[in-house]
Amino acid sequence: MKRICIASLVLCIVCAVVAPNLYADSIFFGLGAAANANTRQGAAAGGAFSFGIDVNRHLALGYKTAYSNDFDTTSAIERAALIRWYIPLQTRGLFMQAELGSSVFFEKGESYPAFLSGAALGWRFSLGSNMFIEPSVRGGYPFVWGAGITAGFSFPLGAGGNEQGE
Repeated sequence: MKRICIASLVLCIVCAVVAPNLYADSIFFGLGAAANANTRQGAAAGGAFSFGIDVNRHLALGYKTAYSNDFDTTSAIERAALIRWYIPLQTRGLFMQAELGSSVFFEKGESYPAFLSGAALGWRFSLGSNMFIEPSVRGGYPFVWGAGITAGFSFPLGAGGNEQGE
């Protein structure tokens, strides 16, 4: 657990140092609420924090951490790197996302680590120049299914600015 936390912190620092030096469109941060199957039965609810770099009009790289709880015996923490592809349409919005990382489940005083991989499909709706909301659905291991909504901010970087084209 300690190694995973240290690796997550190192990834955050590297992204913060490298991002301003990339020729990228923008950097984004988001907070969300979600439901998923991170439980033995039924559903779990929780929240997530994500950040990333829109490398260009069609590609984003980032990191996501989430917490969920079934309000009975099981809770989970997820940490994952993400690669997002914005599907080229007239307006930017529809995206597919791949996630790879780890989960830690807490149940009855015990903790259990697990490998995490998944895919998501969502849509980024712009709310003005820098704000957005993103509803999404996802599937993968170990959570099987998930659905949520994220609200966040996007900040232009470099001379290229943000070419979202909404």
